Amino acid sequence: MQRIKQSTKDLIHKIAKEQMFVDYHLDIKEISSGGANYTSKLFAVSITEGSNTLRLFCKVAAMGEKMRTQVSKIYETEHFFYTKLGKIYRNIEDQCGIPDGLKLNVSKYYGSITELNEEAMVLQDLVAAGYEAYDRFKSIDWPYAQAATRELAKLHACAWAYGKQDPEGFDEVMKMLTTDVDVDDTDMNTYIIKIIEKAIKTVRDEHRSKLQKYFETFDVDTYTAVQKRSRRLVLNHGDFRPSNLMHRTLDDGSVDIKIVDLQTLQCGSPANDLLFFIFTGSDEKFRAQYFDKLLDHYYTELSAAMKRLQLNPNEIFSREDFDFEIKEKLPYALSRAVFTLPIVTVEVEDAPQVDESFDISKFNVEKTSDLYAERLNGVVNDYVKWAILT
Repeated sequence: MQRIKQSTKDLIHKIAKEQMFVDYHLDIKEISSGGANYTSKLFAVSITEGSNTLRLFCKVAAMGEKMRTQVSKIYETEHFFYTKLGKIYRNIEDQCGIPDGLKLNVSKYYGSITELNEEAMVLQDLVAAGYEAYDRFKSIDWPYAQAATRELAKLHACAWAYGKQDPEGFDEVMKMLTTDVDVDDTDMNTYIIKIIEKAIKTVRDEHRSKLQKYFETFDVDTYTAVQKRSRRLVLNHGDFRPSNLMHRTLDDGSVDIKIVDLQTLQCGSPANDLLFFIFTGSDEKFRAQYFDKLLDHYYTELSAAMKRLQLNPNEIFSREDFDFEIKEKLPYALSRAVFTLPIVTVEVEDAPQVDESFDISKFNVEKTSDLYAERLNGVVNDYVKWAILT
């Protein structure tokens, strides 16, 4: 308990009183993300009085000043979702008469601190409620992919419903959550160069020249512009991958998903989230069997979610629009996969350590895993098969 900030302890005590605890015992234990979280220290919190126990999950900001300048707004963005945007989405769902089982599924929020360098957030402890993080060393399976993309479809549809109900408010939020990459940042450039070099060295000989050719024409400005544009802009999760979801398997074998880590919400194409999920969560074998099927499933769920929210899919985001977005974004999803796979697949003991000195350059994993080589080569194989890498 001594490693948690006093301001966070005070917040937890405040929450305990709000939940009608009086003479209670507080237990706080730091937990490991297993190499899945690089912005916060994580804690499991138990508030116990007699036979009554409230189990909470607490995230405390752990980034130094340099990292804050490189990825600004992430703490305030998540706070904004739980205190404002998420409530707007829920109100719209209620107005449309959507049953609880079909509403956007996120964690229960209890409170937060927003002061600079003291940021903390307290949510429901989903692990205590029977949820677990997906094993990032395993490829997603079909039931999990179905459930995850169903939640993603709800997230995207809620944004468009908000845009229809309050166009001016939605535009303000979109502007607020627009992210910019500092292409002149030395650490960012170093990170990009090193991670590309690592990928080219790791890819098999028969495809190395193809990947090298791809990155010889890579331009950060063009990449960023493509990520930001869409026939219908949406508020994306921004980091939609299995490490940022919690799941449990229900008695009937179906999977229940809750979306977490909403600190990277950003304006862009809905295809960005979907392709990022596929390439950070699946292997070549899964994609060979399910890639097209998952695209179809996502759009079916998106269309259904839009209809529940009284939106016309053909007017808001048609299947033609979706297919266009996938075709345009797919070549650039290779870059995102190359930039992300070293972190997604890193062994726990080799993962970057979160401390006050942590910055973007630390994402250059010095020791990549065998799984990284397998996943990277699988992605490259797909892009050769699709004639994107030539």
